[in-house]
Amino acid sequence: MNNLIQDIRYSLRGLSRQPAFTVVAVMSLALGIGANTAIFSLVNAVLLKPLSFTEPDRLAVVWEADPARDVSDDEVAVGNYVDWKTQNSVFEEMAAVGFRSFNITGDGEPEKVIANGATQNFFPLLGVSPALGRNFLPDEDKDGGPKVMILSYGLWQRRYGGDKEIIGKDIILNGEKHTVVGVMPANFRFLHNLTALWVPAAFAQEELTLRDNQNLTVIGRLKPGMTFQQAQADLGNITQWIAKDNPNDMTASTTANVVPVAEQVTGDSRRPLLMLMVAVGLVLLIACANTANLLLSRASARRKEIAVRSAVGATRRRIVRQLLTESLILSTLAGALGLLVATFSFEFLKLLIPTGLVAGALRLEPRALGFALLVSVITGIIFGLVPALQASRVDLNEVLKTGGRTGLTSAGGRLRGALVITEVALALVLLVGAGLLIQTISNLRAQYSILQPEQLLTARTVLQGKYQEPAKRWAFYDDVLARIKNLPGVVSAGYTTSVPLQWPGGSNGFIIDGPPPPPELAANALHRQVSAGYFETIGIPLREGRYLDSRDDQNGQKVMLVNETMASKYWPQESAVGKRIKFAEEAPWITIVGVVADVRQMGMDQPVKQEMYLPFKQVDGFHGYKPRDLVIRTEQDPQQLIAAMRREIHAVDPNQPVSNIATLDETFVQGTQRRKVGMTLLVAFAALALLLAVIGIYAVLAFFVTQHRPEIGVRVALGAQRRDILGLVLKKGMVLAAAGVVIGLASAVAITRLMASLLFGVQPVDALTFAAVSFCVLAVALLACYIPARRATKVDPLIALRYE
Repeated sequence: MNNLIQDIRYSLRGLSRQPAFTVVAVMSLALGIGANTAIFSLVNAVLLKPLSFTEPDRLAVVWEADPARDVSDDEVAVGNYVDWKTQNSVFEEMAAVGFRSFNITGDGEPEKVIANGATQNFFPLLGVSPALGRNFLPDEDKDGGPKVMILSYGLWQRRYGGDKEIIGKDIILNGEKHTVVGVMPANFRFLHNLTALWVPAAFAQEELTLRDNQNLTVIGRLKPGMTFQQAQADLGNITQWIAKDNPNDMTASTTANVVPVAEQVTGDSRRPLLMLMVAVGLVLLIACANTANLLLSRASARRKEIAVRSAVGATRRRIVRQLLTESLILSTLAGALGLLVATFSFEFLKLLIPTGLVAGALRLEPRALGFALLVSVITGIIFGLVPALQASRVDLNEVLKTGGRTGLTSAGGRLRGALVITEVALALVLLVGAGLLIQTISNLRAQYSILQPEQLLTARTVLQGKYQEPAKRWAFYDDVLARIKNLPGVVSAGYTTSVPLQWPGGSNGFIIDGPPPPPELAANALHRQVSAGYFETIGIPLREGRYLDSRDDQNGQKVMLVNETMASKYWPQESAVGKRIKFAEEAPWITIVGVVADVRQMGMDQPVKQEMYLPFKQVDGFHGYKPRDLVIRTEQDPQQLIAAMRREIHAVDPNQPVSNIATLDETFVQGTQRRKVGMTLLVAFAALALLLAVIGIYAVLAFFVTQHRPEIGVRVALGAQRRDILGLVLKKGMVLAAAGVVIGLASAVAITRLMASLLFGVQPVDALTFAAVSFCVLAVALLACYIPARRATKVDPLIALRYE
C-alpha cells in the first residue's frame, strides 16, 4: 500500500509538471469514455432493461400477415382475434386493443385525443393496475354496457390538473358522457405513448364474425414452458383454417405473425443503436491509440530518467507498475469527466428512444456507472501497458551516453507509426459511414421535394358524434373548404383520409373486371378518400387521365384514381384508365379515370404499395374511415395562416377540435428525426475520430522533428534546401496517412455492407463517398504534417550541430 501511495504521488507530480500533455490526454479519453457511457445508457434503456410489465419475456404481439401482399404486421380482425383466443393451446391469455379517437368537449377547449378500446383483460394480462381507481369490469366490456373510461397519467395531469377526485366524474367524449373509473401510472406505455385514454372494447355481436376489417392489436401471454416458435406454428395453423373457411374475406396465404413484445418495441432501433455502439467503440480505440502515442513520445523523453532508476536498482516490474499507475490516473480523471459528458448528452439522445419505451428522463443508472468504471480501467490498461513495457525496456549503456537518441526507425517509432495508421483507418471508416447516412437523409427528403411541402399546411378535424350522417359530414367539408379557399394567400385546399406518413394502414381487397391477377398477386390496395382539388393542392402529378373534380359526387358516375404501382401491377401491358373494379360481388363497378404518381405513404423508406383514391362523397365513410386531414397550399409562410384557419373551422362548428397542425415539411422532418439524430451522432464521432487522428499525426511528426534536429541541421549545413527538408517530413507523415487510408478503405468496404438496411438511395460501397472521404482525410493529414514540417525548415544548423 505504501508503494501504491508513493506511485500515485509521483504520478500526480509528474503529470502536473506537464499540464499540456495531461489536458490533451484526459480530454481525448474523456470524450471517448463519455460517448461510450452515453450510448451504453441508451442501449441499456432500450435493449437491455426489461419492460415494466409482469414477466415481459412471455408477452407477444400477434399480427395478421400475408406474404403474398408483402404484409407482416397488419392489424387483426375481431373475428380472427376471437378464434385465436378460443382455439389456441399456447397462450395463457390473449387480449386486444383497437384504435379510437375522441373529441373531448364540455370542460374547456375542445380537444381531439387518441384512445384505445381495450378488452377487460388487457391491463391484467400485462400485470399493470391503475394508479387511481380500478380496471374495467366484465359487464362494462359488453355491447351496450356502461360508458366508462380510464385516463392516462399525462391527460389527467395536463387537462385535469391531477385532480384526485376525478374518479366517478363524467367526461363528454363525442357528445356522450363517460364515467372515469381509473387513472394509469405515469410510467405505463404500450407500444407508444400517444394514448390519452382507454374505453372498453365492447365488441358488438356482428363484429365477432368480421374477417375483413383489421383494426386490433392483439397481445398474448405464453403458458409456462411455451416458446414463441410454438405460438407461431399454432396460430399459423389456426389462421390457415380460418382463411379456408372464409375465402371471400381472406386470402389463402393469410397467416399469423407472433413477435415478442421486446422485439416489437425495439425492432427498428436495434440495428442503429448497435451501429452507434460500434462507432463509439472505435472512437474510444482511437482515443486510446492517441494517448498511447503521447505516452510513447513522453516515455522517449524520459528514457534517461527510467535508465537512472534502473541503474539504482528499480526492477522492470516496478517501473511498469509506476507507468501503469500514471495511465490509470489519466483514465480515472477522464472517466470522471466522461460521466459529465454523458449526462449532458442525454437530452439529445432521448430523440433516439422508440416512442413509449422509456418513461421519464434518460439517466445514469448503476449498470451504466459500472460500465463507465470498467471502461475507464480497461482503457487505462490498454493505452498504458504497451508504452510502459516499451519504456521499461532500456539499454543503460546506450541511453546514458551523451547524445544517445532514437528515431522513427526504432521499435518505439514503428509502434507510434502503427498507432497513427490505425487511427487514420478507423477515422476513415467512421467518416464513410457518416457520409452514407448523410446521403440517406438527403435522399429520403428529396423524394418529396416535388410536393413543395414547405408551402403546405395540414390540420386534422376528426368528425365524431353528430356527423354520423354522410350529408352532415359532406356539408362540413364543403363549408370548410369554401371558407379556407377564400382566405388571402391560399392557392388551393383539399381533404384526405390521411396525408403521407400519417397512417400506415387502410388496405382493402377488390375484384377486377376482366382476367384476375396471377395467384401470387393478391388484389389488394391502400385506399384514401379525398376531395376534388386534393391532388392539385398536395402536388401529386397526374400521369394519365384526369384528376377528380366537382362532378365526382354522390350523383355522378363512380370513379377512382390509382397510383402508378397499382396500374403497372394489375394492367401491365395496357392503360389502367377506363378499367373497372369493385369491392364485393354485389357492389357497383368503379371506373378508373386517372393515374397519379407514386408517393410513399407507409414510411419514407418503405416500398411503394398499390394505392387507390376515391371521392369521399361516393364511398360514404369507407370501412369507417372518413376524411380527416385538411391540406392547404399557400403563397406565404403557412404558419401565418394557422389562426385564420382555426377561425374559419370554428365558424363552421365551434365545438370541433383542430389538431395535428403542422406544415407537411415538418411531418417529413419527423419522419427522418431519429435517423437524423443517429447521423448527427455518427458525424460527430467521425469528426472527433479525425481530430484525434490528426493530433496523432502531428504528435508523431513533432516528435520526429525534435529527435532528428541534429540530422536536419547536418543536412542544412551540407546544402539541403528548404523544400528538401519540407519534403522529408511531409513524406514521413503522408506515408502513414496513406497507409491508414488504404487500410481504412478496405475495412469500410466490409463494414458498410452491414449498414445496407439503414441506407436509402445509396449503395453501401458508394465510389463518390469513398473518394470524397479519402480526399478529405488526406487533405487534413497534409495540414497536420505541414506544421511540424515547416518547423523543421527553420532549424538553425549551428544550434543543432552544437547540440550534437
